[in-house]
Amino acid sequence: MTARQLRTQLREALFLSALCAGALAMASTGLILLLTGGSLRPLLVRRDYTAVVELNWGLALPESREEVYKTDSGPSFHGDGMRYHVLQYTVGSGIESALAWQAPPVDADEAEAIITLMDSLDIPDRLRPDLENCRWHAADDPSDSRDHLYLLFDPSTLELYILEIFC
Repeated sequence: MTARQLRTQLREALFLSALCAGALAMASTGLILLLTGGSLRPLLVRRDYTAVVELNWGLALPESREEVYKTDSGPSFHGDGMRYHVLQYTVGSGIESALAWQAPPVDADEAEAIITLMDSLDIPDRLRPDLENCRWHAADDPSDSRDHLYLLFDPSTLELYILEIFC
């Protein structure tokens, strides 16, 4: 076998290998969707944290332009701990009408809980929402009332602040 023939066979083998890997990835994705009844579809379709919010809380939010900031407490003994995300949106993205937002300001009890959680995560002041001007939405997990979600949307900056607590 000549060097040229060997190179040709290697190229063909690499091409077939790449083709098989792509087919395997597509089959795996299809199998995952089939086995989970499509419940993981948001993770496969969207590239931002809104897919996780949909899976955890059943809230379909539009995809953001970019993730500005994220942090978490790490997993707790019983759950996933706390997570904090700041997502940037664009005009016309649909975030303004995605939920039945509560009008600002955030209720005093909710604001106190949010501030305490942000303090425990050491969120820098510049990455905290203005609770006096944000539209907001709060939810409890129906299967575990200790788990909470706070969504705060600042229409002046088009930023969405997501705070999740899993106990």
